Amino acid sequence: MQGKVLDTFEDLSGWAAITSGQAQLDISQDHGPHGKTLRLDFDFHGGGGFVVARKTFPLELPETYSFSFQIRGAAPNNIFEFKLVDKSDQNVWRYRVEAFDFPEEWLSVKIRNSQIEFAWGPLGGGPAHSAAAIELVIAAGPGGKGTVWIDGLYFQDDTYRSTPMVQASSALPGHEPHNAVDLSAAASWRSIATDEPQWLLIDFQQEREYGGLVIQWEKDFQARQFDVQVSRDGAAWSTAYATSQGASDRSYVFLPQTISRYIRLNLICSGKGQGFGSQGIEVKPFDFSRTINHFFQNIAREQPAGLYPKYLLGKQTYWTPVGTGKGDGQALFNEEGMVEVDKGSFSIEPFLYTAGRLITWADVALTQELTNGYLPIPCSQWLTDSLTMRITAFAAAASGHPVLFIRYCIENTLHDSQSVIFFAAVRPFQVTPTWQNWRSFGGASPIREMSFREGAVWVNGNKVVIPLNAASGFGAAAFAQGTVVKHLITGELPSHIHVQDEFGYASGALRFDLDLAPGCAQEVYLAIPFGSVEVAADGSVTSSLKGVSGPDQFTYAVRSWESKLGAVEIRLPPEAQSIADTFKTAAAHILINRDGFALHPGPRRYSRSWIRDGAIMGAALLRLGCAEALRDFIRWYAGYQAEDGNIPDCVDWQGTEWLPEFDAFGQFIYGVMEYYR
Repeated sequence: MQGKVLDTFEDLSGWAAITSGQAQLDISQDHGPHGKTLRLDFDFHGGGGFVVARKTFPLELPETYSFSFQIRGAAPNNIFEFKLVDKSDQNVWRYRVEAFDFPEEWLSVKIRNSQIEFAWGPLGGGPAHSAAAIELVIAAGPGGKGTVWIDGLYFQDDTYRSTPMVQASSALPGHEPHNAVDLSAAASWRSIATDEPQWLLIDFQQEREYGGLVIQWEKDFQARQFDVQVSRDGAAWSTAYATSQGASDRSYVFLPQTISRYIRLNLICSGKGQGFGSQGIEVKPFDFSRTINHFFQNIAREQPAGLYPKYLLGKQTYWTPVGTGKGDGQALFNEEGMVEVDKGSFSIEPFLYTAGRLITWADVALTQELTNGYLPIPCSQWLTDSLTMRITAFAAAASGHPVLFIRYCIENTLHDSQSVIFFAAVRPFQVTPTWQNWRSFGGASPIREMSFREGAVWVNGNKVVIPLNAASGFGAAAFAQGTVVKHLITGELPSHIHVQDEFGYASGALRFDLDLAPGCAQEVYLAIPFGSVEVAADGSVTSSLKGVSGPDQFTYAVRSWESKLGAVEIRLPPEAQSIADTFKTAAAHILINRDGFALHPGPRRYSRSWIRDGAIMGAALLRLGCAEALRDFIRWYAGYQAEDGNIPDCVDWQGTEWLPEFDAFGQFIYGVMEYYR
């Protein structure tokens, strides 16, 4: 079944050629197996770039769909792309093959929507819901020249619209199995109470592509232990998901890239030993679990705003780096006061609970500032009708180790006393938004194990969060148990102080009970050493920091940055003071973003060293009196110079990059001479 005909290429008047550089593309008709074909003759003329054949195709895109065509070619194995462009002409989705082997004989190609990914545009991500144009792209790998023929372009709506058949190991009268997938029904499926395992089988009656399940359990009939098996033929089964930690009213099941006819839930152990019951099992489309970040985005959008980081709702959040400036690590601090404690690690999010409700970033008026107007010590302020909370992050050397400190100052602005609970939640999310994802940075960050011992929170066995004020309690939850926010919204903590998460995305929280007199404030300090921390049997890591004074460390951090950034006096009229402040802040961020001697243009996605950027940043630091940074960078970078004198354009932990940026030699010499002068 080919579906809807988009183009038989009997008329090429709508097709346009787009090229870059010296690349050339000629579009013409030729003969194919079913009449006329689209013929693309391209020539990169010894260079790179791309050629594009484009035509307007207004399309509304359903949940699941596919495009198909036949292709053959006499061409080098260049990059081949099939692109969808929306009506704004700015958002692009694409199917991409890095080295397409153009066959001599006709080859049938089917491109599922699951193979088409968001490429770029202001939307920032997500599936395409409509398209205004289709582009066929050949981009230079080896380049060269050649001919490609395409025959018959078709579009098919593959969305599942049938009614599945459902069977179960048992069912109580009035709680039949089909109720488990009927989301409109008020009834539920409920098994007979027994000590024996139960099962529920869904037969779609055809193969179906999907990305996950959302299971709404009936109250008191949740499955604590269950697995999900899938099969294409009902004979061979594979386990796609399993948990022994289920305890939530709603289970989100991560099933990336799944195609099957059958789904079987093997229900092994119920939460209260009285059988299993489901009020609805929703089968989610492929994009629900395209990546782990898509998975959490889709969960967050089903929850009230504030329970998940802002960027998971598709809203921009800005951030700034925090560190000592000695190249020994950097945290990220965002507008909402969320702090990513180390490179690509988990984050700590603040929550307040008072008068029977949880207060999140979505419930407050937010403002931000830098200490003294220019120091790289950021502060985010939450303002409500009864409370003000100021969140400040800074770094200092303590007990011989670089340490991140977070200060929370909660003030009662009422004329009456208040009892307030402050939660510092440890969550498996970075500050870097999902659309800044690169390598391991951006979005979710695994937490496989979390425990509270020796008065501190240990995460993944090598990171520690130390409360400098005595906490009132701590609790952690596995993802399948509903995560920590399930408990925080009731003002409570999970009951476990140690959890190992089978799925790998645990969360937890420290609790601080505060009794605030009218107009009074209390401070809570957390200390998190940068880098990996060895677990000492005698608790020496935590004990050495527990005696540290948070206010003293803050004073030290302020004086340290004032000294670094004040070595050169900048005299400007008062109305231009912001220029000098901006220059000093930018210089501080250059120092914070360093990794050892390596100057990086950014702390995460741009955590690489380009000689171009390093020389310019080092020259800026010279003008503020920070000469050692450029000296150390040049000496470090010189170690990557080749035997023949060649200078790489870029260096990172994976090694050197040798793109032909021929100005790299001059940039290196410029850096040397700037320091010499």
